[in-house]
Amino acid sequence: MSAETTSQTKNAASAPTSWAGRLRLIGPGIVLALASVGASDMITTMNSGAEYGLALIWVFMVGIILKFVLSEAVSRLQMSGDRSLISHLTRFGGRTFPILFLIAELLVGLFFGAGVVAVTTTILQAIFPVLPFWPTAIVVLLSAAVLVGIGRYGIVEKAMMGFGIIMFFGILALAISVFQGQDAQTVAAETVVPTFPNTSIITVMSLIGGVGGATGILAYSFWIREKAWRTPDWKPVVRLDLFISYGLVFVFAVAMSAVGAFILYGQGFTISDNDALFAIADDLVGRIGETGRLVFLISFLAVVYTSVLGGFSGIAYVTADCLRVLRRYPRQDEVKHEMSATSIEFRGVLVYLSIATVVIMSMGKPVTLVLVYAAISAFILPILALALLVILNRDSVPLQLRNTWWSNVLLTICLGLFGFLAALQVIESVSGVMG
Repeated sequence: MSAETTSQTKNAASAPTSWAGRLRLIGPGIVLALASVGASDMITTMNSGAEYGLALIWVFMVGIILKFVLSEAVSRLQMSGDRSLISHLTRFGGRTFPILFLIAELLVGLFFGAGVVAVTTTILQAIFPVLPFWPTAIVVLLSAAVLVGIGRYGIVEKAMMGFGIIMFFGILALAISVFQGQDAQTVAAETVVPTFPNTSIITVMSLIGGVGGATGILAYSFWIREKAWRTPDWKPVVRLDLFISYGLVFVFAVAMSAVGAFILYGQGFTISDNDALFAIADDLVGRIGETGRLVFLISFLAVVYTSVLGGFSGIAYVTADCLRVLRRYPRQDEVKHEMSATSIEFRGVLVYLSIATVVIMSMGKPVTLVLVYAAISAFILPILALALLVILNRDSVPLQLRNTWWSNVLLTICLGLFGFLAALQVIESVSGVMG
């Protein structure tokens, strides 16, 4: 028995074999789902409903299936040896992947906090108009930084689940409420049949890539390590966890598409920014009363604040592990260098996220830097798909964790699709910089 296998045996508990036992343990998938959807996803899905009704729900389903494939492959790589995901990736290119992902995550972290904290604060002001912006924003920022910085993943998971319950029932209640009336039922009947947009294939591919975040997929491997799901016998638990995760994302996409369809379809109006979402909230007062507006805002708050918590946790884990591996390579897998949420790298990344949030909120988003950030971060998923295709077909990976033929086919599709979208993003960014 190898040292690595011995370490796995010591660190991992036995996986439950019953459905009930597996269901009791789900959690990282919920965190992944809530971290992966945010205000931009609300805009994307509601605009889809506004323009096409319910006819493009199949597009979101395809995107969610591909994200599931990537997440499932990441978890299999994670369980193939008791080391972190970034450490696993050093088996294909040495320091190359840690460097690439470190650059991408630092850029993501530079802009991430400012956007989600500002939106969270604005929602709180809409619910409680007496709240001042900056003190409220600092409280939102510190609450997320402290919850994640305590260094106990379980606390973050419990907080995310609480907000997740609010979000789930809120958006379902909202979708059901706006479905009332002959107009809504007519829209549903006219647009329920799947169709292909009459614009271009690029529109479809962009929608496929739109729901669900790249950093969350990387971070999922760290969250399941925190749960001690570290050996191949945990694969059924992980798959169930991910199935529930992306099921929730699908429910979110369908519900938000329905809200967009039943409120905006046929009006030639689309949501261009977060301010337009608040206009939707005000419009709900005339349709389903002040309660409808409040439900929308509270659901919106749950969506955005969970993306703050999950985003800070995910970015901190991935970035800190890149730093750890680069500092310790090739001895990063020694027990004394184990990845930890209490490490100086992890805490340092949280400080970086907090400072970046305040600075970018103060100065606005520099356009050139935003374009560079978008171009570089767009390559996370195709690079990850390529690495998973290479590593998970090697004989060194336990047989039950290697790619099957369908895994290889779907990962190849992920590589092609997300690679194409990354190229489009680079073209857009270069045009923006040159312009």
